[in-house]
Amino acid sequence: MSILNFKDEHIDTIREFINGLIGNVTSRNLFTGYGLFYKQKLMFALWLNKKFYLQAEGELAKELIARGCVAFAKCETNAKFLLSSYYALSTSILEDTSLLRRLIMLSIKQIQDRKNEIELSKANRLKDLPNLSIKYERMLKKVDIHDVKTLRIVGAENAIVRLRKQGIPATLNTYWRLCCALSNKNSEFLTKAQKKILLKKLNDALYEAGFRRYRKLDDE
Repeated sequence: MSILNFKDEHIDTIREFINGLIGNVTSRNLFTGYGLFYKQKLMFALWLNKKFYLQAEGELAKELIARGCVAFAKCETNAKFLLSSYYALSTSILEDTSLLRRLIMLSIKQIQDRKNEIELSKANRLKDLPNLSIKYERMLKKVDIHDVKTLRIVGAENAIVRLRKQGIPATLNTYWRLCCALSNKNSEFLTKAQKKILLKKLNDALYEAGFRRYRKLDDE
């Protein structure tokens, strides 16, 4: 893949270059500069004054600073605004496509995780969570899990243990649904590797509570 001189390129060329790295990238003319979006929803970068800014917080922001990136400043534009958590990527990063892709994907993951946390914080009724319906809400209420806050405290594994203690059928599918509900994800997209990790956590909780472990993923 060719390396661009970002300072000399138009936003359309920049967009196509980044799209070639991660896919599903669109751009939008903002109040100043252009925003780059992943799947049309998550703005992860800004192209302004021929500089490419990546959104970053926490450890990712520290890595960018260590690599010579500079935080966005008001002096970059005459507009009276400040974009926090955006860093102008250094030339060394822009010229390393593998590194650039990794950093962009980490940025997108941070943004998606924050979005998930916000959406989950707004949910109160169990049936409002992904994968759960009134059926599962009624089931959980029978073991004193009446809302999302309580489910977070109890956890998916202990929720299954409570259901087992009350003699209420709780399959692995129920467990997958609870785990993904707490992370705002669709349980249908869980990979086999992810299920194996979750199954170990469930088996540990079941064993401590005196119940038999599941022997394999399809052991209902």
